Amino acid sequence: MKASWKWLLYTSMGLGLLLVLGGVALAMFSDISVSMGVRGVQIIAGIIGLGLLLLVPSKILLTLLLMKQKSTEQPANSKG
Repeated sequence: MKASWKWLLYTSMGLGLLLVLGGVALAMFSDISVSMGVRGVQIIAGIIGLGLLLLVPSKILLTLLLMKQKSTEQPANSKG
């Protein structure tokens, strides 16, 4: 069960990163914001926003991995 959650988090992070990079590429290298006007800007902002939303689990995953690493290191470093 743990492996499926980890796979889901990594997939979410990867998809989020791709959406953010794709949205930035659309903004920089295409004229969608000029040719479509406000609607083009909304599309680009929606793509980037969805990508950022999918990147949120990456912060949770990194926090959990850091906490797990600290908890395994702590008994070895304690001088009690």
